[in-house]
Amino acid sequence: MKKRMWIALAALLGAASCGEREPETFTGYITDATMNQVTVQGLSNEETYVFSLDQADRSEAYGLLVGAPVVVEYRGRLENGAEAVKVSTNPTYAEAVGTWMLHDEEHPEQSMGIEIRVEGEAVSINSASLLYTGWELLDEADRILLKGRSVGNGESFDFSQTGILAKDAAGNCTLTIEGTRVVFTKEAPQAVSTTDSSENTAAKADSTAVETPEEPAGASVPAGK
Repeated sequence: MKKRMWIALAALLGAASCGEREPETFTGYITDATMNQVTVQGLSNEETYVFSLDQADRSEAYGLLVGAPVVVEYRGRLENGAEAVKVSTNPTYAEAVGTWMLHDEEHPEQSMGIEIRVEGEAVSINSASLLYTGWELLDEADRILLKGRSVGNGESFDFSQTGILAKDAAGNCTLTIEGTRVVFTKEAPQAVSTTDSSENTAAKADSTAVETPEEPAGASVPAGK
């Protein structure tokens, strides 16, 4: 009798153990996201899975931006509709996306900046000579690689710059171009209306308003997308 009781107890403990095992993880990039689900393309291949977010911890999701590196913790089989336990994205990616301005207090209409978009796109604001075209995450947190083309001073060349994300004493988000005194400040989402620099010829901003490198400045090897 006692033997049968021990066997039954062991079976129950085994079942509980199986039910409480650690979740699996799937790592990749977000290709689509809604309130109820997120679609992720794997890092090592092009397999894509849709995860349900109904019960997921989103405390480190940072907006579930398209193109963001993401780790999905899930239980059960890896298949479309799998329940996510937790979704975590790269905070530097989320912080970088937005509108960054270098304000000219004397001539506000000539204030220049960068609009950093999802999926590695970037666009200059009010600059006809320093044309930002893209960006990437770097290995080190709070650092991104900005890419573009300089067309000022009678010559044209591609350049890259390392941007350092931080906050100033007032709590404003800043983007400093490494090796220069250029510090952009992040705007509220609706604060600035932007257009592509190729269409924004009316601004005629002087290339000296932003320190333009004479040759590509300090590029680093990007960490993925």
